[in-house]
Amino acid sequence: MSSINEQLYNYLIENSPHISQQWLEEKRNFTDPFYSNNPNPSIDELLKEQNALTIRTVATSLLDEKTFSELLETWAETVAKNRVENNIAIHNVIEALNKTREIIWSYVERFVQGQAGAITTKDVLKWSSIYNQSFDRLIFEFSKRYYYLFTTRLNAQQMLIRELSSPIIPILEKVGVLPIVGDVDTYRAKSLSEEIPQKCIELGLDKLFIDISGVSIIDTMVANELYKFMEVLSLLGIRPYISGIRPEVAHTSVQLGLDFGKISTFSSLKQALLRTGVYKNM
Repeated sequence: MSSINEQLYNYLIENSPHISQQWLEEKRNFTDPFYSNNPNPSIDELLKEQNALTIRTVATSLLDEKTFSELLETWAETVAKNRVENNIAIHNVIEALNKTREIIWSYVERFVQGQAGAITTKDVLKWSSIYNQSFDRLIFEFSKRYYYLFTTRLNAQQMLIRELSSPIIPILEKVGVLPIVGDVDTYRAKSLSEEIPQKCIELGLDKLFIDISGVSIIDTMVANELYKFMEVLSLLGIRPYISGIRPEVAHTSVQLGLDFGKISTFSSLKQALLRTGVYKNM
C-alpha cells in the first residue's frame, strides 16, 4: 500500500492538466503581456509545458530530495533562460509563480477533503512546510539563474556596444584610425584606455590616428582620462595622433595643465594624414 505522501504526489500528477488549464485561464490578469495578452499560440503551449514541469518538480519534493533537487535545477535553467530571452522582468515571473503556488495548494486542499478521516492535522502541517519550502527554493534558484543569464547577456551587449562605438579601422600596414563619435563619459574613456591598446597590439599597429571631431562634449575628468590613454599608447610604442580637438576641449586641457605638446595634434583627420605622410601612400 502506498504512503499518504505518494497518494498526494499521484493526485497532483494526475490533475496536472487541470491545474495548468486553470492557471492559463487566470493568467489574463497578470501584469506582463507575455502572459496576459500574447497572441502567439505557441507561447501558451510553452507555458503549459513549463507549468507542468513546475507541478512535477514541486510534487516530487513530497517523495525524494535528490530527485527534487535535480528537477529543480532543470526547471530553473529552462524557465530562467526563456524569461531572459523574452525580456520578462523578474517580478512578473514571480507573480506568475505565486499564482501557480496558489492553484496547486488548492488541489492539495481538495485531496485532503476527499480523504476525510484518513489524513491527520500533522500530515497537513508537514505538507504545508514541505510545499512552501520547495516553492521558496524554486523562486530562489530561478532568481539566481535569471540574474546570471541576464548579467551575462547584458555584459555581452555592453561589450558589443563598446566595440561598435570605438572601432579601430586599419588603413595601412601598422596604421589605424580610431573615430570617436558621440558623448564620452568617464566610463567610456576608461574603457578606451583598457581595450584600445590591446586591440592595437593585436592588429600590429605602431601609429593610431584618433579623431574626436564627432565628440560633442568632453568634461574635465574625461579629458584627463584621454590624456592618460595617449600616454599608455606611447609607452607601448604606439604613436598617437589626435585630430578634431574643439576649442573648448583645448581650453579644458590647458586648465588641467595637460601637456599635449608631446602628442601630435591636428585640426582634422585629413590634415593629420596629409602632414604625417600617410595620405599620399593611400
